[in-house]
Order: sequence, then C-alpha cells, then structure tokens
Amino acid sequence: MSYFKKLTFLKVLTTIAWADGEVTQSELNILKSFYKKFNLGKEELAELKYYLAAPISKKEQMGLYDQLINELGSLREKEEILSALESMEHANKRIGGEEKELLNQFRKLLEKPSITKRSLGRIRSLFAKTIFFSARDKDQDLERYFKRKVINKIELKAVRQGIKINIPDEKLHFICLFGAIMATIANVDGSFDELEKKALKKALSDRFDFPKKELNLLFEVISEITAQGVDIHEVTTELNNLTTYNEKVGMADCMFAVGGADGELSHDEAEEIRRITKAMRIPHKVFIDSKMKILSHLRKV
Repeated sequence: MSYFKKLTFLKVLTTIAWADGEVTQSELNILKSFYKKFNLGKEELAELKYYLAAPISKKEQMGLYDQLINELGSLREKEEILSALESMEHANKRIGGEEKELLNQFRKLLEKPSITKRSLGRIRSLFAKTIFFSARDKDQDLERYFKRKVINKIELKAVRQGIKINIPDEKLHFICLFGAIMATIANVDGSFDELEKKALKKALSDRFDFPKKELNLLFEVISEITAQGVDIHEVTTELNNLTTYNEKVGMADCMFAVGGADGELSHDEAEEIRRITKAMRIPHKVFIDSKMKILSHLRKV
C-alpha cells in the first residue's frame, strides 16, 4: 500500500480518536504505533500533525471517509491494515474477549468485496470500542513533562536575575500554558514582532497580577519554549483540564487580540486560532464572535 493510502487510514483513525472531544496521550501513542508500523516518513508525520492538533469539520471527515473507501480496494491493502491491527491487538494487553470479537467483525467488514459508507460507519464504531477503548485514561506524564520544563526554566532565570518569584507553581504552570498558546499564534507567520510581543505582555498583565520584573521573566520563558517548538495537543489538553468555559471564551478574545496586533488578521492566523479553539472545545459561535470583534476593531484603526 502506498504511503498516501496509509496516511489516509491514519487520518481517519485520528478523527475517531477525537470523537469524544480530545485525544489522550495513550490514544496518541496508539496512533504513533501505526505510524511506525507503516514506516511513514517525516513529511507524512508533518501532514498528520494537522489532524492531531484539533478535530476537523464534518465536511472534511466525510471527504476522508470517501477517500478511504476508494483507496482500500485491493486484498493486499486490506491485509496490510489487518496486519497492523493484529499487532495492536497483541500489544494491548487490556483487550478482552468482547473487544477481540469486535475486531473480528472489523476483519469481516474488510474482507467484503467493497467498503460502503455504511460499513465505514461500523468500522468507526468498532475502532472506538476496541483499539481506543482502553486509551481513555488520562496520562499524568503529559502534565508533568511540560510543567517540569516550565518550572525549571523559571527557577534558573529567577536565580540568575536575582528575582524572587512569589507565585505558586500551579499558577506559573497555567500562565505559561496560556502564554504558549498566544505566542504560537504570534509565530504563525514565522516572526514574533514587537507589536505582537506588546499584545502578549498586555494579555498576561491584564489577566494575571504580578510585578513588571516577574512579567518580563515569564515572558522570556514563554518566548523560549515557543521558539523551541510547542506541542499544541499537549498544551490544549492541559488547558482543558485547568480552565472553565468562561475562561476559555476569554482566551478566544486574547488569541484574536494577539493575532491582530500588527494591524491585520491573516488567514493563517485565523485558521490557527480556529484549530486551537476547536481543540479546547470552544464553540464555533464563540470563535466567530471573537473574530468579528477584532475585525471590527481593525477597521476602525
């Protein structure tokens, strides 16, 4: 099977993993296992990251399902998928008799001469109940990794600069998660200009009450971790666990304020915000309302 067809299958799996509104670290590990099993390269992984970052629209999903139906045509291609599933089944010790029976049903579906939209719907249900069933548990390592990285950087910088940080670790962690999202949007075009930096600092100072020295230090840390590359899936997953609905709505406004800080809101910036708000389960209406606010403001400037 070609790389393109394997990638289509993985994209479909990713939409199924997003079915409950988030992708856990365990589900992510399952998807990575398929990626390795299929011997895909860096370019394919880069393309898959788009689907891992946030759930896609229903229209995009249907396009993927149609594509998969058309691509899984030969017996050999179906056997490759079954081989990968069997590897997953053997590796997942928590799969019991009921789940194995569901996987057998999936095998029977693939063995049919053709795959229809109806049978694909059954396949989605089977995946959700089998290979992703035991992956719903939260993986606490996800939080610990980002948190350790952030807290260590803050502590080192504070010592070097002779600044005493009087902010609890939990709050520092949250501030950096918040800032990482905003800085990611600012960096969409490959640069983090002074107007965007000013907007991010304002968002931080308006939302969190701390002295200027502490603000500057935290801004340095946020800028550094974002420049090194931030796993948006990791950050949005943590924010989902730490924020209320109203806080998320406020964050949508902040995202657009940073995106439009340089006097315009580009398509790429708006699209990045759309993906992030979807990953954070912020309703599309809130996304549109926040977008219209910043566009109205920019027209007046």
